[in-house]
Parts: sequence; structure tokens; C-alpha cells
Amino acid sequence: MNYRTIVIAALASATLGGLAAESVVTAASAAPQAALVQQETNAARPLNMAAKVLFLDEASTLPSRGANGTIMVSGRRLLEAIGYRVDWDASAGSLAAGRPGKPALLLQAGRREAKFGDKTVQLPAAPYLGEGVLWVPLRSVAEAAGLTVTWDAANGYAHVKDPKALPRITLTTRADNRVIERPANLIAYFKSQMGLDVNPNLVPPDYYREKTNVMIAAGEPGDLILLQNHYQYSDELLSSFALDLTEELNAFPRLKALAAEAAGGRTINDRSYGIARPRDPHDAPFPAIRQDWLDKLGLAQPRTMEEVYAVLRQFTDLDPDGNGKNDTYGMTGYATAAGLGSFAWVEQAFTGSPARFAVLNGRVVDHALGAGETEALRWLARAYREGLIDKEFAVLGPEQAAERIRGSRAGLAALSLRDAAALTGGKEEWIPLSGLKADSLRAPIAPWNTEATDTYIVTRLSRVAPKTILQWLDSGLAMNETGAWDGIEGFGPADRAAVRSLFGEPDLLRSEALKSVPERARGAYETAVKEWQQTSDADVVVPAFSGLWSTGKYAELNAELKDMQIKVILGELSIEEWEQYTKTLAASEAYQAMMAELAAIQGDGA
Repeated sequence: MNYRTIVIAALASATLGGLAAESVVTAASAAPQAALVQQETNAARPLNMAAKVLFLDEASTLPSRGANGTIMVSGRRLLEAIGYRVDWDASAGSLAAGRPGKPALLLQAGRREAKFGDKTVQLPAAPYLGEGVLWVPLRSVAEAAGLTVTWDAANGYAHVKDPKALPRITLTTRADNRVIERPANLIAYFKSQMGLDVNPNLVPPDYYREKTNVMIAAGEPGDLILLQNHYQYSDELLSSFALDLTEELNAFPRLKALAAEAAGGRTINDRSYGIARPRDPHDAPFPAIRQDWLDKLGLAQPRTMEEVYAVLRQFTDLDPDGNGKNDTYGMTGYATAAGLGSFAWVEQAFTGSPARFAVLNGRVVDHALGAGETEALRWLARAYREGLIDKEFAVLGPEQAAERIRGSRAGLAALSLRDAAALTGGKEEWIPLSGLKADSLRAPIAPWNTEATDTYIVTRLSRVAPKTILQWLDSGLAMNETGAWDGIEGFGPADRAAVRSLFGEPDLLRSEALKSVPERARGAYETAVKEWQQTSDADVVVPAFSGLWSTGKYAELNAELKDMQIKVILGELSIEEWEQYTKTLAASEAYQAMMAELAAIQGDGA
């Protein structure tokens, strides 16, 4: 078994016999403190400490105790973990351990003398039996096995390492492509070509934020972790678990630029803590349409909202799936706690903004209270009233809406390019719309990611030099930019999917999703992406605004607005009542406080 790193975290209780936990940490790092010697004159009465072990891909608990200022651990568990075969002689109270290429070890309960190979050595504390375990001195035994032991007094960690092992980077990132299979060939490439043992933890997007928050709260974030919408963490919280990378980034211009990126970099008091994972800003849900349904009905792709409306009517009435039943909708989708969810593109078509809050001429504007929003709600209410929208959209969740799409119940839905591509195959052909606009007089709209770009941080608990991690990340990103990863032979689908998850997809035209689209539809996808790339909303969308919602602030205020929007669409509230509601809302104290806070965020240059 190849041993990499055992990290033992001594977690003492707040006080041990009147001694602070810090005293225990200091004592274990060097010569015993007098207080500890007095407290532990008998090795049979050890200080009880828990120890945390990170070994290869596993995290487990290794019991540890203190004896006269020496950390004692289970001899069997330690030695077996590093590849020794252990034999226990109960009558003699001795433990013998052997491993090819390493010195044989012989330790005996109650005796400070031990045999390490052909040498007899004096141990700092005698091994002893307790609870059926032979407790042995950690440093002495580990170093006899050819390992190194260092002590991190600040964090209370003893590090037992194999000096011949490759530096090991444990990281967590989001697999937007939902491929979480272990990329064995990619990991082998990191070892052979980059001299690093990289252990990627690929997590599906469905519960990524919750998963990473649990890891951080548990103190197990690994060395490198991708944060989804880093604005959900206050400056104080984020700096408590993320390293300040300001100085290290000077050696990596590419990473320094990504750290300064407004959408994904994170700075605190002009210090760099986060590095944006590259992402095409147009990688966001946008209406895609069933081209095979259009072809069957002899329809052209719609370009204006009235043309969309006419297509939805025929998708609803003319049995486009050919099953002889009246069971299709023009479009389906779902609402979210934050707003209209899958139907937000309708708002965008009429307001011209992909985000509810935007900055125009240096001022924060709330499009939800403007004339464009009223137009959008009028359009949606009409479509719902005439049966062109899934009647149950208001109570659907993402998976339920996805089931309807997969089941050919709707001909139009808001989908990412990746999801549209995954649905295209066989007889079904989903094509992203391009050139879509409210009417012939207004500008076309395009998908735009309104949240903060995902952000990599190096954690404070990392046991790898930040420079080593940054060098690996910089090299991987450089290969991604040039397309060098595509030329690596021997990579399978899991390896190529992991490359995208680790280093991002800065250009949809080079995305794996587009490459997976059948040849017959690829040209339409490329045309849509090229048209989208002519539109930028970077100057009006402020990703930092999303931090206000992630804290739950003004949740009640905005939940009420969303409920009123739904009521208008369902026909339970008239447009006139909506307009009166928005006037009352705009005059309220809570609303004005919210707008003032957004203006302050914008004023800070976020």
C-alpha cells in the first residue's frame, strides 16, 4: 500500500486537568512541559486526545493519547496504515512489524527500549497497553519507518509524511456535466507529467452548494475547493477558511487576472482570496425549441415574442408529437423562490435585462417595477389563459419540469446549451433560439449568467504549499485555453469531462456539449452561440447583488413580489392591481432600504 500523508489533528478539550488545550499542543511539539510531566507521571494515566487522520482518499479517526508530553497512537493502526504486516505476541506484550524494504520494528509494552532494524533505541515514553491497544510513540515509530514528522502548533496538527511521495492535492469542484466517474487517465497524467497526486472530488450541480457548505463547516474542505456564488460568504467568514493569495499570485499573471475578475474573483480589503474558474458568460438557461416539431408543422424559428406566441399555439393545438392526443403544451417550466425561474427569459425579452436589478447610467434600476415587466406579465397571463403554458408550472420543481421535457410534453423550454444538447438525439432535436427580441424595434437578447462566476479558493487547512497548487491550476487553465487537453491521447469521456469540470469552459464554441450534438444540428448551435457572443451585459449586471439574496435578507419582501407575479399569470390578479401594488411597494420603507443597500454595493465597485 502506498502511503501518502497522515495528518493527525490533536483536538483537546477546553481544559485538561486545569491546563488549556493550547498547553497540550505546545507540549506535544517539543520537550514536555513541567505541568504536563506533573500531570502525567504515570503512562497508564494518559491525557485523552482525539486525532484525525487523512490517508489517501479516506478520512478516519486514529485514537491518540498523551504520555509525558509525547503523542501516543495505536501501534497496529499506524503501522498497518503505512503498509506494515503486524504480529502481536500477547504473552510477551510485544508487537513485531515488517515490510519489504523497510526496517523491522519490535516494540514491547512497559519497555522504553525498542528494536528498529539492527539498532536498539530509547523511546521517549514506554509503549503501554490500554483498552486492548498497544500505544506507541508517534514520532519515534513513524520516523523509524522512514517517514517525517512535523508539528503545526498554530493549528494543532502533527504531520506524518512520506518524503518520497508526490505532493498530494485534494480538491472539490462542481461537475456541471454530471459526470462524476473517477478520471483515472487524467489523474495518471497529473502524476507523470506534472509530478502531483491530484485527488478530484467531482460533485453534481444539484446539491453542490449544500455539499461544500457541509465540508467547510466540518473542517474538511481539502486543499482547493470551488465556491458556488462566493458572495454567500461574508468577508469575515470567507477569510476564516480561505488563504490570502495576494503575494503568491504575482508569479501567475493568468491567475492574478482571474482573481481580479469582478464576476468571479474575490478580494477582501484589497487582498485576493478567490480565483474565478473560467466560464463563458452566455452559459445560462435560454429558450430552446423542438426543431423537429417546427419541421413537422412547416414553421420557421420564431424571432419575436409574437412569433413565439404563434408557434406555442400550434405546438399546443396541432398534435406535433403525432400521438393522436391533445397532451402537449407550448412550453413548460417552473418558478423559483427568487422569481419566475424558467420564464425569466420572457421578462428579459421585454425589459432588455437578464437580471432583475441592473445598473443604468450609474444608477441601480429594479426592472420588476418597470413597464417592461408589466408587458412580460401581460404576455405570460395571456399565454396561460389560452392554455399555451403548462398549467402546473407554479407548483413544479426542476426535476418535474425536466420529466415533462423528456416526455415530449412541451416544445419550448429554458435550457442551458449543455441540457439542450443532451436532449438532442434520435428523433428529438432541441435548438437554442438566437436573435430573439420583443419586437422588430428592440434589440435581440442572449443568455447571460447573472450570478457570480464560480471561485476557487486555497483553504487554510491545506497541507500543500500554495505555490504548488497555483502552479497546477495555472498549467491546467493554460492547456484549456489553447485546447492542448484535446490532444492528449488515451483520455476517455470521464477524463475529458473532468478537465471541463476542473478548469471550466471559457468558450461555448469549444465546449464538450457542442461537440456532442449530432452533426445535423451542430450548425444551428454554432450559429446561436456566435450570435449570443455579440451581446454583452457585463456593464449592467452586478453579480455582487446576488450576495444580498443568499443571506436571506429581504426574503419576505421579494417572496411577496414573486407571489404577486404568479397571481397575475394565473389570472388571479389584474394588470391594474399589479401596477397599484408596485407603486405601493416602491414607496415602502423596506423596499427603499433594499434599494439603498444595493446602491451601496454598487458604490463599492463590486
